[in-house]
Amino acid sequence: MIRETEHRQNLLNAQYVQRGLLPKQRHFDRLFMDSFALYLPKEIVSGDFYWVGKKHNLRYLVVGDCTGHGVSASLTSVLALNLFEYIIMNKGIKRTHHILAEMDKRYIESFMDVEADEFDNPWIDLAIIAIDDLEQQIYFSAANRKLLHVKSSEESCTYKSHGYPIGGWQIQSKRSFETITIPFEKGDQIYLGSDGYQDQFGGDRNKKFGSKRVHNELIKNSTASFKDQHEVLIETHSQWKGDNDQTDDICIVGVKL
Repeated sequence: MIRETEHRQNLLNAQYVQRGLLPKQRHFDRLFMDSFALYLPKEIVSGDFYWVGKKHNLRYLVVGDCTGHGVSASLTSVLALNLFEYIIMNKGIKRTHHILAEMDKRYIESFMDVEADEFDNPWIDLAIIAIDDLEQQIYFSAANRKLLHVKSSEESCTYKSHGYPIGGWQIQSKRSFETITIPFEKGDQIYLGSDGYQDQFGGDRNKKFGSKRVHNELIKNSTASFKDQHEVLIETHSQWKGDNDQTDDICIVGVKL
């Protein structure tokens, strides 16, 4: 019993540290007209993460999903957050596809001294945008994730990335990342997320919620305030999940440009 209590307290301490590394609302408020960050760990700590920053007159937003969930995934997320801070803010790499290439390289290098039979090559799926206000362009790169763009005219478009993760079992292959350029107008909304929400089992037939339903929910509620959008997502997930356990960590970030 004492060990269980100590273990739980250690996890809670880890949770405080992890949440302390994530951007606060004030960081979003400095960069975006409005925003929300839906962050629902499956367990006490999470493998999902998000990061924001500004450098070279570009506003950056990152959302990532590390392999699995729980303690090991949360440690990977802490590594990822520190790497983004270094690559963008310290090293000053600007272009999003170059940022991902550098991320992939440094992430793999972090585990070079680990014995192969002791390690299962965890990977990270993530998306990054750099917002150029002078050119009114969004530069989008991703490792196995998507971007939803809801325009102020209420039109919407989904942008997909190629299938390479950061790190993982493909570490010996030669990989490169692409940048998609997306024009935007003031008032447009951008949504990035992990796959946890769409993978939640529930509903009448106990099926996954699905990515199409996630996008439809975001588009349907895009005219509401971001606070209301956040609350609707929580309520919709709770109703869909019902008595089921949460399937995975969940993270969806929405910003208004």
